[in-house]
Amino acid sequence: MPAGVAIYSIIENNKDIDLHFHLLISGVSEYDLLPFLELKQPNVSITVYHINNNFDINPETLILGIPLSTCLRFLIPDVVNKGISKILYLDCDIICHGSLSELIDINLEGEIAGVILDSPDMQKRVKQLDYGVDFNGYFNAGVMLINNYEWRKNNVTQESLSMINCGKIFRYADQDVLNILLNGKVKYLQRKFNNKTTLSVNFDAEAKNIDNTIIMHYVTPNKPWYKIFKARYFDRYFNESPWKNNRRFFSPSPSEIRLKAKREMSGKNYSIGLYYYFCYLISKVFRLRF
Repeated sequence: MPAGVAIYSIIENNKDIDLHFHLLISGVSEYDLLPFLELKQPNVSITVYHINNNFDINPETLILGIPLSTCLRFLIPDVVNKGISKILYLDCDIICHGSLSELIDINLEGEIAGVILDSPDMQKRVKQLDYGVDFNGYFNAGVMLINNYEWRKNNVTQESLSMINCGKIFRYADQDVLNILLNGKVKYLQRKFNNKTTLSVNFDAEAKNIDNTIIMHYVTPNKPWYKIFKARYFDRYFNESPWKNNRRFFSPSPSEIRLKAKREMSGKNYSIGLYYYFCYLISKVFRLRF
């Protein structure tokens, strides 16, 4: 569902552009792919690539709850048609809030990718990691404008797979690997193409970050498809998309429900606060998701 809503938001904001989406999937049923057929339009085409079970990643590297599927981005330039010069890689936890036309004309000659610098806090964190690399600027790999020719020329796919499976623990998994391999070989793009947003039960993070945003990227486990968070921009695209009848869970964890209860109680919304606290107890004691 998240990938579908992301694609729907791109289509809605780019009706004047010919769009070709390339979906790399692993373990997704044909039934779950059916709603994507509803997205096809005269200017929209979708190609699905089924990645087989031989795609092995060292599980010890995937800490912090990072899924194996995130490493599929390593494969993109080697999987898509060799005639495609550039491709925009996007994580599934994004929505598009404006035109992507500006990215079409970006010149990446001699550079492997166009990327967006990660937050100042992340820059400080990675400096403390023992990678032996002086990063020119650590980027978030959730949005990358990839120069397919340079990627293949530099053998990034095989180098990435070898590095992530070498036995060393990379704190941010494939993102660290790509930053190490692409260091000094990227063009830095404007932050509006990857505006990182951390949702909270305490305030409307979307509204705070939406100005001058083309791509909003929902980082951390607090994703907009959980109903406990305020995410009206995501909600809009979800409710208009072929996935509008899909079930959305309430919260990523009981702790978020407890925080919501405390928030409502402190605002003297006692009946709402008690409701959330009851939901928290049920979720915690019986390990239920609802």
